[in-house]
Amino acid sequence: MSGRAHATGAHARHGRRRVGWRRVLFGDWNGAIRDPLDLIRLTFLAGAIVTLVTGYSEATFRLALTFAGTVAVRQLQLPRPFDLAFLLGMSLQAWGNTFHLFTSFSDYDLIVHFVLPLSVAPAVYIMLSRSEVVPDLAGGRTRPHHYLGVWLITFSVGFSIGALYEIYEYVADHLLGAHLLVGYSDTISDLADDALASALGGLLLVVWAQRGWATTRRVPAEMLPGGEQAPGHDA
Repeated sequence: MSGRAHATGAHARHGRRRVGWRRVLFGDWNGAIRDPLDLIRLTFLAGAIVTLVTGYSEATFRLALTFAGTVAVRQLQLPRPFDLAFLLGMSLQAWGNTFHLFTSFSDYDLIVHFVLPLSVAPAVYIMLSRSEVVPDLAGGRTRPHHYLGVWLITFSVGFSIGALYEIYEYVADHLLGAHLLVGYSDTISDLADDALASALGGLLLVVWAQRGWATTRRVPAEMLPGGEQAPGHDA
């Protein structure tokens, strides 16, 4: 075998391995489970089943609700960074309550109240834009007041989510037996954290819009039949 043929064969094997790893991380595995992010979603369902069997009703309710929310967001075909961030926020709150991390670590509550609005608010904005309630990020709007509107709406959504979560904590503490550390000082601290995270989430979404990046989930072209980009999958 000549040196050129050997090099060509080695390059082909390297290319197959590269495509293989990209398929594991980014390709569509099948219709039910697309990629590793769907495995994260399934952990909430598994946790809900386990806690139901063990009689931990508050955790069952929370994990089942979290699973339903993540499955609903899956239908939005979010770009993977947004999807991953959303799942991270959901994981922190769901598993943190299930394993009592809020009471075990003093700063865990602040971490959740920062990550949750930061990750959820941009996803909600994209959902609203798909419903034509708010302008699409890819609508070609470049004037400063358009970006200000994107930031303001995202901030408002994130802060509202934080406020609703405070209400849920009160309900969980008084009706579901969650035994959370709920008080006036804690609420104010959490809301301040929510405001900061929501402002940052809005800023990140503005940067995303300015860069002109895709607002839908992308499957690499080599992962598709015939190596062509699928309709509805933006670059």
